[in-house]
Amino acid sequence: MNLLYNYGKSSAGLLLCVAINSPYSGFCQEKKYPNFVWFTVEDVSRHFLQLYDAEGAGVVMPQVNRLAGEGIIFNNAFCNAPVSSAARSTLFSGYYAPRAGISWHRALDDVNLEQETKLISGYLQEAGYYTVNSNKTDYNFVMPDNSWDDVKASKGQWRNRPDKNQPFFYVENCAISHESCLHFPKERMKKIKPQHDPEKVKLFPNHPDTELMRYTYATFYDRIQDTDVELGKLIDMLEEENELDDTFIFFFGDNGGALPGTKGYMEEAGLHIPLVIYIPHNWRDQVNLIPGSRVDGFVSFLDFGPTLLQLAGIEIPAHMDGKPFLGKEVLKEDLDGRDIVFGYGDRFDELYAFSRTVRKGQYKYKRNFTPYQPEGSFIFYRYKMEAFQEWRNLYHEGKLNVVQRRFFEPQEPEELYDLSVDPYETNNLAKNPSNHSTLISLREILKKHMLESRDLGFFPESEWLEKGKTDPVRFGEVHHEKMKAYSDIMDLGLIPFSQAANELKRVLKSTDTNDIYWGLTTCLQFGEEAKGVQNEVAKLLNHPSPVIRSRAVTFLSILRQIDPSLYMTDILRSAGSGAESLIILGDMAYLKEYICGSLFTVSENDVKYPAGSYQWRINFIMDKN
Repeated sequence: MNLLYNYGKSSAGLLLCVAINSPYSGFCQEKKYPNFVWFTVEDVSRHFLQLYDAEGAGVVMPQVNRLAGEGIIFNNAFCNAPVSSAARSTLFSGYYAPRAGISWHRALDDVNLEQETKLISGYLQEAGYYTVNSNKTDYNFVMPDNSWDDVKASKGQWRNRPDKNQPFFYVENCAISHESCLHFPKERMKKIKPQHDPEKVKLFPNHPDTELMRYTYATFYDRIQDTDVELGKLIDMLEEENELDDTFIFFFGDNGGALPGTKGYMEEAGLHIPLVIYIPHNWRDQVNLIPGSRVDGFVSFLDFGPTLLQLAGIEIPAHMDGKPFLGKEVLKEDLDGRDIVFGYGDRFDELYAFSRTVRKGQYKYKRNFTPYQPEGSFIFYRYKMEAFQEWRNLYHEGKLNVVQRRFFEPQEPEELYDLSVDPYETNNLAKNPSNHSTLISLREILKKHMLESRDLGFFPESEWLEKGKTDPVRFGEVHHEKMKAYSDIMDLGLIPFSQAANELKRVLKSTDTNDIYWGLTTCLQFGEEAKGVQNEVAKLLNHPSPVIRSRAVTFLSILRQIDPSLYMTDILRSAGSGAESLIILGDMAYLKEYICGSLFTVSENDVKYPAGSYQWRINFIMDKN
C-alpha cells in the first residue's frame, strides 16, 4: 500500500491523507496510529519476578511495576520455544515456526519465508511507521527486504525519525540478563558479592542446594534488576519526548531461562515468560481492559504481531497463525477464556531434541520424540555455566535426589503435569490411571495440531533443508500426507514393544528413508527390549543413507552387538550435507556419553560439509571441552 501521510499530532491521533495512487484515494480521514515499543529482556521467565510470585520471592522491578500500575499484567504469556532464535522467528514473522522451517536454533542454511511475506515491522513500515530495531535480530530465516528503517540501531534511535509526528515501532533487546552473564569462574564467589542474598533465593526443586547454585541464582537476580534500570531509561526518553501517552510499551522475556535446565528446555521455566503492557492514556478507549488489572487468558508470541497490527488498524495477513489479544474487538471474558498454547523444540545448537508441548488450562502434556536421550545431554554453550557443570558432576557422584537427577536420565515418551499443584513439573502423571482420559485428550490435541500445522519436525532437518529450504511452507503442504504415517510410526513408542514389533519390522524394510529413520529412533527408545528386530536393523548397515547407517549403528551398539568405533567415523565422512554431519555427530556424542565412552577418533577433516556448531560436537567426542 503506497500511503502519503500528513501528520497532525494531537491527543486524538494522527491525520492520515492517502496518496492518489492508493486503493483508498479520493478522501482524507482522521485515523489513530499509536507508537509501539517492545522492551525484551533476554532469558527471563516469569518465575524470577516478584510480580508473579505470591510468596514474595524473586526480583523487585520498580519500573516494570510502574508499567503494570497503568497497564496489564499477563499471567499466562508464552514464548512457544525456549531459546532465542526459534522463539524470535515466531515473534517477528507471525508463523508457527515448525511449519515454516524456522524452529531450529540456529539455521544451518538460508531459509526463506513465503514469497511476499513481511515481518511485523515490514507491515507497520508499509503503513507509515518508522521501524527501529536495537541491535539483535537472531532470526532463523532470510530477512525480507524493507523489514526495518534501521535494524542495527542504538538505544532510543526512534528519536531520529525524519518527522517527529510519525508513529514508530521500536524494539530494544536488553542482553544484560543473557545466560552468558552466568558464565563466570567459580573463583568469582570469593571476590564479588551479589546484591541479592544467596541465602534468600528460591531454588527450583530440581536444583541441588549448593553454595555455587545459590550464588548463581543471586547473580542472575542482580542482572535482572539491571534490566529494570535500562527500562527506566527508556521510559524517561519517552516522557522527555512527550511520547509516553501515545506509546504501548510491551515488557517481556524473549524466552525462559537462564539458570541450568531452563533455557533450551521445554519446562515452564523455559516457556512461561513475563508480559506487562503499558496502556497509554490517549489510547485507553481502544482497549477493553482496565489498567492495573491482570489477565489469565493464554497468549503467546504467535499473537504479538496480530495484536500490533490490529491496534494500528492494519489488516492481519493470512499467513499469521495467532490472534490479537488487545483492541476494541477483544473482550476480557473472551481473552480469559483462552486456555491453550503450543510449544516446540527441535535442535538447540548442536543438540537434536525433537519435542512438542500443549498446555490446556492447568494441565501440560509433553511429547518427547527422542526420549532415550536425557535432557541433560551435553551441549557446549549450556555447560559453560559452572553451576550447570556442578549439577551434572553431582549426578555422576550419586549425590542428587530423585527429582534432581531426573534431568540426566532417559526421558519418558510422554509427560503430563497438573501445574496447579506441581508448577515445577516434578511428578509425571502420564502413567497414572486416574489421569488417563486427560492424557489421551491432550495427546490427540497435540497430534492433530502437528498434522494440521504441517509440522516439519516430522522430517529430519537434513531432508527438508535439501528439498524445501526455498519454500518450507510449500514443502510441508506437498508432503503432508506422509506426516501422518511418520507420526503413526513414532506413536509405536507409546505401546508395549510386543504390540509394536511386527509393525516396526515392516517399517524397517520400507523404501521411504523417513519411515526407517523414525522406526530406528523408536527402536532406540525401547532399547534392549527391542532386540527382536536386530536382524532387520543389521541389514541397514549397508543402507545408502549415512543417517540411517548411523542410527542403525547406534541401536546395535546399545545391544552390544557391534563396536561403533569401527563404523561411525567412516559414516561421518560419507555425509552428504551439513545437517547430515550434525545428526551423525549427535549419534556419536550420545554413544560416547551414555553407551561406550571415548572410543572414537574424529577431527574436522572427517567432516566434508561443516555446519552449525559441529566443532563443539567434535571437541566433546574427543574430550577437548
